[in-house]
Amino acid sequence: MRDPQAVTLLQGSVRAMGGTVPADSAATGNVTIVAGSLTSSGTIQILTRGTNQTSEQITLPQSTVTVIYSGGLANQTNNSVVTSLSVQRAATSQSVYFPLPFLSGALANSDMSVQYVALETLNQSSVQHIQLQNTYASPTNLQQFASFAVFDVWLDAVTSLPQRVSYTRRDASGASPGISVDTYFAAYKTISGVAYPSQINVSYNGTPWATITISSVSFNTGLTDSNFPIQ
Repeated sequence: MRDPQAVTLLQGSVRAMGGTVPADSAATGNVTIVAGSLTSSGTIQILTRGTNQTSEQITLPQSTVTVIYSGGLANQTNNSVVTSLSVQRAATSQSVYFPLPFLSGALANSDMSVQYVALETLNQSSVQHIQLQNTYASPTNLQQFASFAVFDVWLDAVTSLPQRVSYTRRDASGASPGISVDTYFAAYKTISGVAYPSQINVSYNGTPWATITISSVSFNTGLTDSNFPIQ
């Protein structure tokens, strides 16, 4: 389940980002969304608590959409209408926009398979490609969903900072086609000893979807479970 080379690379990446996950984080910034012929600009708020609670809220002129993940469960709120997400969809609903808690949580989760793939090139830079998969070995009733919880991660071969995280989002077993989600990170800034990407680009099925510029990041602000409600 755990390739030693991949684990060493993952540990190095966590150290490069600060080593210790803040109790919580709150980031805000601007976002531009491209959906077909429509381009909209607005704001984004990204919250994390520990390694298994996240919230992404995108506010545009026409809508406010929030995706909350907490301990393996997730829901989405679209203009005040709350929808509980399926187990399959929740498997990839944890925000990866702040990579440190996501990758640190993967290291700490004994059910997480960590495998080395290859040394590759990404945007003319050398990167180490590893693959993570939640096998759900402990909650045996969830093992049928392991194929929905696969993440590919590319780490800069020099700095060890994450450069890309990719996964396939599906709403249910047998749902086809899935949506391939690629998240790219750049312009890391160190705040209170923690590295946070200030430029995040997201593509759906290879087509650019969101351009995010982070303008403010705060740590240890006192977030609680009430900031990550699951219905």
